[in-house]
Amino acid sequence: MDRRQFCDTVTRQLRCRWEAPAVRQELSDHIQDHMDALMAEGMGRDQAEEAAVAAMGDPEEVGRALDALHSPWPWRVLLLCKWSCKLVLALAVVLALQNLMTEDLPSPRFFPTTTATSAAQGLVRENWDEEIRATGTVTGGGRLGDYTFRPQGEALLVYRPDHTYDDGTVHSGGLRLTFLVKTAHFQPWLDDVDLPWYALTARDDLGNTYGPEDLGSYTESTGGRLLGHQEFSLYDAHPEARRFTFTVTAAGKQIAFTVTLEEGGAST
Repeated sequence: MDRRQFCDTVTRQLRCRWEAPAVRQELSDHIQDHMDALMAEGMGRDQAEEAAVAAMGDPEEVGRALDALHSPWPWRVLLLCKWSCKLVLALAVVLALQNLMTEDLPSPRFFPTTTATSAAQGLVRENWDEEIRATGTVTGGGRLGDYTFRPQGEALLVYRPDHTYDDGTVHSGGLRLTFLVKTAHFQPWLDDVDLPWYALTARDDLGNTYGPEDLGSYTESTGGRLLGHQEFSLYDAHPEARRFTFTVTAAGKQIAFTVTLEEGGAST
C-alpha cells in the first residue's frame, strides 16, 4: 500500500468530511518525514515509502481513532446552515419574481395604445354606458416618499349619462377625466400606494379649481408588489377646458401631472 492509498483509507473512516483535507495533509507529511529519514540512511524511495506506511499501522484502525477525535456534528451543523441559506435565498428569488411577474394588471382600457380609436374601444368594452369625448397626453410625475409615480397610457375624457339605480336613486352623469399612473418601489415589504382622499387637487386652463371632493384615486393592483397602478379621475370637468393640472400632496412632498386634451377638448 502506498501513501495515497493509505491516506484514502484513513479519511474514508471520517464522518466529519470537512476535516478530511487537513487530516490527509497531516498524514502525508508524517509519512514523508519518515521516508526522508529512511532514505538518508541509504534506503531506496519505494522501500522507504512502503516502510513508512507500514509503520503507521492499520489504516482503518487509524481512521476510526481519528474519527473519534473529530466530531461530525460541527460539520453537519455547517451543512444545515449552508442548505438553509440556499433555501431562503431561493425562496426570496421566487417571491421577488412573483412580485414582479404576477402583478394584477390594470384595466385593458389603460394599456398604452397607438391610436385614440383603440383606446376608446377598450373603454367602451368595460364601461358600456360611458362615451368617449376626447383623449389626451399625460406628462409629469415624480417621487413621493418611497414611491415613484409615472403616467402610463393616454388620458380619457368620457361622458357618463344619468344612471337610475334599482331603488330609484338617480346618479347624475357628467364628464370624467381619467388617466393611469404607474407606481414603483424597491422594498418588497411595502404595500401599494394608499393616497388619502385629500391628497388630490386640480385646476384647468380656464382658471377653474377642483378640490378633493371632485377627484378620486383608486388602486388598480393589490398590496405587496413592487409595481402598482393608480387610476386618477376628475369628475364634472369643465367642458371647455383643454389642459388640466393634477397635484398630489403626500409624505411632505408634492408632484403634478398635466393632461393636455386633443384639439377641441371636452367640448367635442
